Amino acid sequence: MYWVDENTQWVDINDYQWGESLDLFDYLKQIWTDENYVYAATLGGLNIVELESEQKYAQLTYNGGFNTVWADDVKVYLGTNNDGIKYINKTCISGSISNPAELTGCLKDYGEQSLTADKVRYIHGNNEFLMCCTSVGVDVIKKEPNGYRSYTTVSGARKCFMTSTGKSYYSTYNGVSWKLNRVDTSLTDWVIPSYVYGDPLISSNEITDIFVTEGTAPDGVSNTLMVATSSGIYVVAESDSSLKIYYTQ
Repeated sequence: MYWVDENTQWVDINDYQWGESLDLFDYLKQIWTDENYVYAATLGGLNIVELESEQKYAQLTYNGGFNTVWADDVKVYLGTNNDGIKYINKTCISGSISNPAELTGCLKDYGEQSLTADKVRYIHGNNEFLMCCTSVGVDVIKKEPNGYRSYTTVSGARKCFMTSTGKSYYSTYNGVSWKLNRVDTSLTDWVIPSYVYGDPLISSNEITDIFVTEGTAPDGVSNTLMVATSSGIYVVAESDSSLKIYYTQ
């Protein structure tokens, strides 16, 4: 695979693929990684892969599977097709590479706050907050105890990302074009985002993921956005809206 812009080209020669011969993934939806494990949300549930051995360590079978996975230091959060957010406590993870454990008994409902919809397409979070895209909106939840929730309703929300300062980003699709939206504070409900990124991010190219590095723009304060699309990666500096595009060939 090649990633190129007008000045740069490099080749990824690493052709190793986890799951190629390990029967790890039935249909992979998303992964999340911490210092110990890779958590793989699939059509059949959750697979947990030990980083050190690169072998399957445990699994959680769930009818309908999970669309998305994200973890903090304590919990692994999972988005379902019709039952909101589930989670497992990390202290419940057990198993071995010789005999992977089934963790169905560890699964719990995350029912502290209601959501815009029970279909959860994507979860991200930071510090005390969870952010999720559902089939009819975007929710920001302060974790228990006694947390609050803010939200907006929009049918085309797909991916989201929350920074440590509470600034959040989410992609939307209206059936024609994709947009990247920013909300500077989510302390209250919102109808219109703080900022909507224009062309070329608004395009027919699907936005497949979002990643944000904080304070890395040229001014040393603003953020840098990395937006994965079906045609390549857009890198946007918020301070001056400068843009680099790395195309796939």
